[in-house]
Amino acid sequence: MKIERKTAGDVTILAFTGEFDAFNLPTISEKIDALINTGCTKLVFSLSRLKFINSSALGYLIKTHKRLRELDGELVLCQPSKFFETTIKTLGIDQIFSIFGTDEDAVKHFHNVGGAEKADFEGVPVDEKMLGSTTIFFRLLDAPETMAKGKILRIWEDGPTFKYPDDPDKVRIDPDELYIGRGLWIKFRQPFLERERFFEMEAEIVMAVDLDDDSGASKYRLRYTKIDDADQKVLEQFVSDQDLLRSQAKPGTEL
Repeated sequence: MKIERKTAGDVTILAFTGEFDAFNLPTISEKIDALINTGCTKLVFSLSRLKFINSSALGYLIKTHKRLRELDGELVLCQPSKFFETTIKTLGIDQIFSIFGTDEDAVKHFHNVGGAEKADFEGVPVDEKMLGSTTIFFRLLDAPETMAKGKILRIWEDGPTFKYPDDPDKVRIDPDELYIGRGLWIKFRQPFLERERFFEMEAEIVMAVDLDDDSGASKYRLRYTKIDDADQKVLEQFVSDQDLLRSQAKPGTEL
C-alpha cells in the first residue's frame, strides 16, 4: 500500500494505491491518526487506485469519519474505484460518506463552493460474495471420499451457517448424513475478509433446519472443533468488523 499526500489550503488529500487490508492497517492507521492529532481534520481519501479493502480497513474508515465529526471536521472520499463502489453499496453503507468524482469537488465541499458534484452509484452491481454468500466445501470426517459444496449464509465467531444443497441437481452428500453432532472438514474463502486466502478447519453440526422456501435445502450451523489459532483470531476480528458495518448499514441490508 502506498499513500501520497497533498494539500489544498486547510484540506489534506491522501491518495491510496494498492490494497488496504489487515496486514497494513496498523501502520497506515497510525500515520493517519498522527496526522489528525496535528490538527488535520479535513481529510479527503482519493481511492481511484485502491484495488482492495477488507472489513477491518473499512471499519477504520467509519471510525475515522466519526472521530473527525466530533472534532468539527470530516472525512470525505473521492474517485472511488469500482471495487470500492461495489463494496460499500453491497454493504449498504454508501450513505455514510460524502463521495465525490474528483479531488477538486471534494475540496469544494469543504470550502462551501458551488458546483461540487457527488459520485453517482446508480447501476453499481451488488456482490453477494462480500456479504458472506460464498461457497463452502465440506466432507464427512469419517467418510472423506466425497466432497460437497454449499453456500455460506453468515459467519459467526465460532463457526459459519450454510445452505445445502444449493443446487438440487448436484447433491454429493445425502442430506440425511448431515445430522447434529456429525463432524465435517470444511474449507471456504471470504473475499471481503482475506483476499485469495482459504480457511480450512474441522467442525461439527450443531443445528440443522429446513429452509422455509421452495428450494428443498436446509440450513446448517457449524461450530469449529479444530482450527488454527491464527485463523480463529482473523475470523473473530471479521465478525467484530461485520457487527460495526451492520450497525451502520441502511435498513434492510443483511450482512
